[in-house]
Amino acid sequence: MKQLTEIRNVDWIGDVPRDGIEDAIKRMDNSYKAFFKGGGFPKWASKKRFNSIRFKQVISVEDRFVQVPKLGKLKMVKDRPVVGKIKQITIKRQVDGYYACIATDAVKSIQCHDENQVLALDMGLKHFAVDSNGNYITNPRHFKTHERRLRIENRSLARKKKGGKNWRKQAHRLARLHNKIANVRRDFLHKESTRIAKANYIVILEDLNISGMAKNGNLSKHILDCGWGMFRGMLNYKTIVIVINPKYTSQTCNSCGVRDAKSRISQSEFVCTACGKADNADKNAANNILSKGFAFICQREAIACA
Repeated sequence: MKQLTEIRNVDWIGDVPRDGIEDAIKRMDNSYKAFFKGGGFPKWASKKRFNSIRFKQVISVEDRFVQVPKLGKLKMVKDRPVVGKIKQITIKRQVDGYYACIATDAVKSIQCHDENQVLALDMGLKHFAVDSNGNYITNPRHFKTHERRLRIENRSLARKKKGGKNWRKQAHRLARLHNKIANVRRDFLHKESTRIAKANYIVILEDLNISGMAKNGNLSKHILDCGWGMFRGMLNYKTIVIVINPKYTSQTCNSCGVRDAKSRISQSEFVCTACGKADNADKNAANNILSKGFAFICQREAIACA
């Protein structure tokens, strides 16, 4: 970092924003640290791997323009007003254009009016989630909706000569389609997580091993399409999230507490072999998650008081 100051008079280094060079030096330093810890030999990264640059210097946003070092005034379309002092800006290149992610010191959290409101969610495939109140969130199956179009575009790409002009155009068209699916999925997850966070002070989820579940050859595509991990991450910064062990939540009767794998008759039907109570399997699991979450909250409060 000190040597960087001494060589700023070199033309091609002086033309590059300092923040971008510092990020590259930090990534290289992290690679060497990982190597000395036994993480493998550092490799040169492809120029296609990094598609963003971060600015930490003085930045200003005025109307429809953003002022960044070395690049000057850039015209942009704002999706929301910039509130607070700007701390940094990251310019990202995506297949459908360039995006500016602006971070400020303003903190705007979602407020829930009732601190006693607690909700448990059982994540699934037939339904995206079933809550402890008996409400069902439909699984939109974004990938399934566009799967036929993806198959056509992939077939068209495979028929073209790799590296050619038409191949690059088709690869860009396919990337735009994948980006559209990702944006639709992210929009759905944001809307659902915001709705739940506004209505509930605490949300209880299962600590699912998503990467392990995705190894199932028959269900991997559907599990990854749901975006459970991204959904949990969104809830984490919008409200209070408690995760519990998912063990036996789908085999235990919420009414009498008897655990029996035979009670789970089908994917959606649960009939207790002990008390005979019949309920939706996902709703029964959500109530078990709620009970485990309440037990965890009481235990945590008892430890805090002690």
